[in-house]
Amino acid sequence: MLFRIVLITCALLLAVSGCAGAPGGECHGVQWYRLGLNDGMADAKGELERYATSCGADFGRAQYEEGFRDGLARRPKPAAKP
Repeated sequence: MLFRIVLITCALLLAVSGCAGAPGGECHGVQWYRLGLNDGMADAKGELERYATSCGADFGRAQYEEGFRDGLARRPKPAAKP
C-alpha cells in the first residue's frame, strides 16, 4: 500500500513539473515593461529574441522594448577620465 502511494505521488509530481516546463508556460502574466526595464539596466540585448521565440503571440514586444529603452537610459554612466 505504501509503495502505491509513493508511486502515485511520484507520477503526480512528474506530471506537474512537466507542465511547468512547457513552452510558453512562463510567458503568461509577465510584466513585459518591467522585464524589459530590468534587461535594459543589465544591458541584456539578446533576450528580446529569446522571449519572442519562446513566447510567440504572448510576447509583449512593444512594452518590452519601451522598458528596455528606459532601462538603458537609467544605466549608470561611466565616470569621465580626468
